Amino acid sequence: MTIYYQPVRGERRREETMEKIRQETPVVETAYGPVRGTVEDSILAFRGIPYAAPPVGDRRFKAPEPPEPWTEPREATQFGPACPQEYSELELPEGLELPEGSPISEDCLTLNVWSRSLEGNDPVIVFIHGGGFVAGSASIPWYDGADLARRGATVVSIQYRLGPFGWLDLSDLGPEYAQSMNNGLKDQMAALQWVRQNIAAFGGDPRNVTVSGESAGAISISALMGAPEADGLYDRAILQSGTAGTVASRKWAAGVAKTFAKKARVKNLAEVLELSTEQMLRAASKLYSSSEFSDTVFHPVVDGGLIPELPSARIASPDGPSTPVIIGTTLDEARYWYYPLPVIRRLPLVYSRPWLEALVSDRADEVIEAYRTERPDLTDSELQLAMIGDVGFRMPAIRMADALSARGVETHMYLATVPTIDMDGALGSPHAVELPFVFGTTGAATTFVADDAANRRLSEQVQDLWVSFAQGQTPTTAETTWTQYDEDTRSTLIMDTDLRVESDPYPAARQAWGELSFNGAEPGLEGLTPFQYAGTNTYDPRVIGAVIGWGRVCAAGAVLLGLAAGALLLGRRLWRG
Repeated sequence: MTIYYQPVRGERRREETMEKIRQETPVVETAYGPVRGTVEDSILAFRGIPYAAPPVGDRRFKAPEPPEPWTEPREATQFGPACPQEYSELELPEGLELPEGSPISEDCLTLNVWSRSLEGNDPVIVFIHGGGFVAGSASIPWYDGADLARRGATVVSIQYRLGPFGWLDLSDLGPEYAQSMNNGLKDQMAALQWVRQNIAAFGGDPRNVTVSGESAGAISISALMGAPEADGLYDRAILQSGTAGTVASRKWAAGVAKTFAKKARVKNLAEVLELSTEQMLRAASKLYSSSEFSDTVFHPVVDGGLIPELPSARIASPDGPSTPVIIGTTLDEARYWYYPLPVIRRLPLVYSRPWLEALVSDRADEVIEAYRTERPDLTDSELQLAMIGDVGFRMPAIRMADALSARGVETHMYLATVPTIDMDGALGSPHAVELPFVFGTTGAATTFVADDAANRRLSEQVQDLWVSFAQGQTPTTAETTWTQYDEDTRSTLIMDTDLRVESDPYPAARQAWGELSFNGAEPGLEGLTPFQYAGTNTYDPRVIGAVIGWGRVCAAGAVLLGLAAGALLLGRRLWRG
């Protein structure tokens, strides 16, 4: 709250009043101008601080530039508008969606800071949100940084351009657009540069910055690790459900750009520059609905410049990044899709069989049997989703941890098995389940995870691990020491209410994938899931029958077959990386 000054008698009372004003409305001088924040339950909060100039007008679709300086204190008590995106409330759990009516603007390159004291020197944790590179915002309630800051870190959350605004390949238009397909990544780099330059004034240590991210945010960090230009912008990294296994090629990016122009009904890419925000979003929506690309459409691009080669290659290289890393996934990543596509709960194994055979050839039965033996409680549909989740998330994470630890890089692996409560527990431990525990926001995720004493205790433990890691220590709680990962022990933190460290959890499933590299090219985006894979058995009668029921198939015949196939094809647009 803002306390307005009123004249009082006596210099002493006047000084006390002015000091209270300063405490309740702290002002920090940044390199670009002063910002005025607020104090909330003893934590200083600054929101909506621009770290780059608005990427509009002549700056649109180009690399970020520093903000214009200002002189008067700038109000930093409200989040900045979200970057342009579609609203998709039905596709996300409560508290993780961008509420309908939230302001959006192309002028969205802002960040937020939470700190215990302006006089401190706490380690800094910078969070990059997820949303498949097409959605999300730093203002989402699950990402509130106050509770994590209270545990001993200065917390920063950032926004970056989404969809075609930040990831569309316009390089054919000239050198100033040469890296347009990675502008979102350049935004993140600009935010990290801002943190190095300014965070000391907020009570953070600019020499001790941990970059963290979930889903698309974690994929972004793996891309940053593959970009030599990003070296020196961070000191540690935390990757939650996202790895170097999901990046795009130049060929993929060029195909996306060509298709986007067609969906936008423009004659050439130059005309894209003149499209309004609304026109861009309409074209993007059509693009996401295409069976060719789906929502894997936008990812960091191995462009030969900013990202010179597959990030996985640089990560494994002796000259690769050596910053300490936490990397992990959830047990049931792909069950997150129950939100947008409940029908997948009934899909038989035959649906994904061609995709699986494309990955492992004649070893498909061997892989299926490994999962069936190790997790006998799974239904066929759940088993199928377990394989899909491991291909998209867990196996690339293991390969990345193997590569880093083999070079002697400090590496810590986790597997989140804490259950959700939504859908009567059918989600298991899906994608994003660890987020409320990292931020201490289980109270904002009460339809997703239980906000009870056991989970709040787990949240405190996870935060202690994150903060001690950010401090440069071995991640530790009062009861648990998180030992480093290597290929011999495969030491893995099991993130559950009985927090513990295990050696090589679910080894049969891991071993079943053999030598498949999961490096971003094997598989590529086009084969990452059966939803993208061209050979998926969408129209197989056994699939249709399982989805809508054989009785209805017999009664309505071809009409219902077509409707069910259409519902399955819809699944192609619901991947959120």
